Amino acid sequence: MLVAAFALGASAQPGDPLPTLQHVFATGDCARCHVVPEVAELPRTESCTTCHVWIRKVAANPDARAKAIEIFPKWERYERNVATYLQVPSLTAGFARLDPDWVRGWIADPHDVRPYLDEGMPRFEFSDDELSVLRHAVAAANVEVPATPAPDPANVEAGRQLFEDRGCVVCHALGAAQKPVTPLATAPDLAHTRDRMSPDMTVAWIKNPQAISADATMPPSAVTDAEAILLRDYVYGADLASAEPPAVAADPVASAEPVTWAQVEERVIGKICIHCHMDPDLNEGRAGPGNAGGFGWAATGIELQSVEGVIAVADKIPAVLLRRRHEARRDTVTQGQRPADLVRDPRPGMPLGLPPIPDEDIALILGWIEQGMPH
Repeated sequence: MLVAAFALGASAQPGDPLPTLQHVFATGDCARCHVVPEVAELPRTESCTTCHVWIRKVAANPDARAKAIEIFPKWERYERNVATYLQVPSLTAGFARLDPDWVRGWIADPHDVRPYLDEGMPRFEFSDDELSVLRHAVAAANVEVPATPAPDPANVEAGRQLFEDRGCVVCHALGAAQKPVTPLATAPDLAHTRDRMSPDMTVAWIKNPQAISADATMPPSAVTDAEAILLRDYVYGADLASAEPPAVAADPVASAEPVTWAQVEERVIGKICIHCHMDPDLNEGRAGPGNAGGFGWAATGIELQSVEGVIAVADKIPAVLLRRRHEARRDTVTQGQRPADLVRDPRPGMPLGLPPIPDEDIALILGWIEQGMPH
């Protein structure tokens, strides 16, 4: 059973209780977004993905939408803003195929692997013990696959031709070597395959992902064993020619135009921030993972649903937004770029797991603060 998996981390002492995988999943709030092995799906009020999919579904039904508008005063804002966490990878499929050591390192310092998906893996505050538990569980869940010949550089050109002929290029990027024809948001950039999966697993996955995990969304390929090896060798041997992300532009400056709270609330705070920093009195006791603690991070107690709550922490807001701009060189990169190596601030930038707030909106917030935060 996966939930019984554990391993002794570097910081554990003899006799200390070891965290369970259930503890790691709960600490990381994994089920807020993902299908998680042996964990029940969270209700809509606690799941980002379930809630966003539900909003889209209701919005497409005229009768249900009319009722929702009656019940929820800001329903039309929900419809405008819901664009993320509609499709997320299954952790069950990931556990079955990903390299355990890569998973451990990536969770400790995540980077973008899906350049056409806006949301990414947030930073977690996991201990060494918790990361070791996760690694152990992935190793236990990995599916055994047949051995194959080592990747052969002589196969790269034949593999490239097959990659294009068999339609792999329709969905997948391969560094700067291949740009997808119609990018699929959840399709990883295959430039990361060399780190994420073993050569043997890659061949098996190409042939039939559903044989590795029933949760796999990639369709099976009608290829022979020899063709699967050619495709694998192209993915492993192509010149990726990936470039460093561009340097971060100069920080935005405060807007000189008069700014109102209504503008700040509509464009930034009410659009993004209150998802994690809610007022529990207005949300049936729910405070959000930022306010109440989540993703391994301690509770901040920061409520951003009211102008008073925002004013109380206004001196901290610019730093966390600007920090996210710098983290984006690793967390949110475009196809053909490689994630930058960063020395991260111990505290994560905001919004966690999402692209940075646009510079024009940061300028708006800075202007509002400089202007004395008028209501």
